[in-house]
Order: sequence, then structure tokens, then C-alpha cells
Amino acid sequence: MVNGCGLFRWGKSTIVRHIGPDALDLLHRLTTRDLLCVAPGRTRRTVLTSDRGRVVDVLLVAHVSNNQLLLVSDSDDPDRTVSAIDYYTIIADAQLSDVSDSLVRISLVGPTAPLVVESTFDVVVEADTTSQVPFESCTVTIASDTSRGVEWVEIICESAVIDALLSTLTLGGGRVVDDANFELFRIDNEIPGSDREYGEHSNPIEAGLLRLVDFDKGCYVGQEVIARLDAYDKVQRGVVAIRSSVPLPVGAKLTGDSKKAGLVTSTSTLASRDGSYLSLALVRNAFSDSGTVLDADGETVAVR
Repeated sequence: MVNGCGLFRWGKSTIVRHIGPDALDLLHRLTTRDLLCVAPGRTRRTVLTSDRGRVVDVLLVAHVSNNQLLLVSDSDDPDRTVSAIDYYTIIADAQLSDVSDSLVRISLVGPTAPLVVESTFDVVVEADTTSQVPFESCTVTIASDTSRGVEWVEIICESAVIDALLSTLTLGGGRVVDDANFELFRIDNEIPGSDREYGEHSNPIEAGLLRLVDFDKGCYVGQEVIARLDAYDKVQRGVVAIRSSVPLPVGAKLTGDSKKAGLVTSTSTLASRDGSYLSLALVRNAFSDSGTVLDADGETVAVR
């Protein structure tokens, strides 16, 4: 994945169809990004927050056709996402349909991901775009996403063609990766994960999702809380990568100078290229400088 393209098939992921003339406007009013400019054929990732400014979910909004949206997230709990949106769908002309069990998601990650898609489907993959192409007897949705800081392309297809599709993508230059290698890639690139770095326990700023917040857009659920945190510099922790000599358990408590420093939120069971093990943690700002030595439930670790 570092120099090529990894193919990661999600075991469980949230995939929701959101249709209707008010669907995009509704999401614009509920989430952190300006979505009104997301025309058909475009994508944008946004954060769905609670009235307390905490993260409910992070959604890639793919405007696949006029008044037809596909919402894709890393969460394995689609009911939570659907319920949160549906709660505000009072008079809006929009319908939600959870298709997480009937569709399969493959994430293509790494510098050659767009090239693998282009060679497989003969389509040009531009930044933050979506398209639908035929594959065997089905229609495949392709959605590119630049918000994670690495080349990342989503492919959504029916389960009936998943094996044939993975085989074709492999012939095009992709390489199937397992959960452990995908997790190492995510942690090494400091990409926040669902119910790890972000969730009901964190706000978007501290969870490493600052690029997904448009501070100059209008109101949305939780907007006042998030704006106040930013304006008054009240965010006291953030996501950092830490190195250790052994894999750390998720939930390990970090201390520095006998003071609470943070909590390990994601960890890799595979050693990185230099032999160390990488984790992500929510760490207080006072302990987040590179090289800071911390204690993780008895293990000595260092901020990368």
C-alpha cells in the first residue's frame, strides 16, 4: 500500500441510500461541511454531530445522480447513523434506506489506487468525484475521497460480483490486504477511525477531523459547541501516533510526569518497518510534542 494499491474488503460498513429533492439540503443542515455545492458526480466527506458537538458518524456523501445520494462510512452500526438523520427528517422530502447488508464496500488505498480503477473500468478518477459503471450484470459505484490525506477510492458493488471484481482489480495492479495490514496503514498515516479516535467520546477537532469542518457555513447540529471550542481554544487534546516496543492494548492509559496524558485508541499488531509498533492515542496537548516519553500501563512509549 505504501508504493502501490491495497484492496481492502470491509466486513461491516455503513452504506445508506438517501434520495429525494431535500436529501442534500437536509445533510447540509445537519453536518459540518458545505454540501450545497456537491453537484451530481461529486463527493464530499462530512461529520454528523450531536447537539453536544460530539461525533455521531463521518460520512462520504456521493451525489451519484440528481437527488440520489450514497452515504458511506466506516461505522459498523448503520442504525445509529440512520436514526440520527431520520430524527430530523420531519417535513423534508427525503428517504433513507440502509443497504449495508446487500452491498459490499472495497477501499482502494495507496498512491496507485486511481490508476488501478482506471485500468479496470476505463474511467478517469478525478479528485472527489463519483461515477457508476457496469460490471458483469451489475452497476458499480466508484467514489474518490481526498479527505484522508492519501489516495483513497471507494468501490460499492453487489455481493454477487465481489469475487470477480476483486480478481479483476488484482489483475489491474491492486493487492488484497487483510485487517491487520489495513489497520497498520491507517495508523501509520494517522487516519482517525470510527469508534476509536472519533465517536461520542470526542468532538471533530480533537479527533483529527478539523479538515472536515467548514467554520464559515451556516448552522448545523452541534455547530455552536464546535465553534466555541475553536474560537476560545478549548480543545485540550488531539490524535497523535506513538511508538512502542510491543503492541499496546486499546484503552491503555497514558501518563507523563505522574499526570494523566491520554488514552490509546487504536493499535497495530504488526511491526512497522523500523521494528517498532504503532498506535494512535488521544493525548493532552501538554504531552503531544514529538519525542515525549510516556508510560502506557507499565510500557515506555514515545510520541512519534
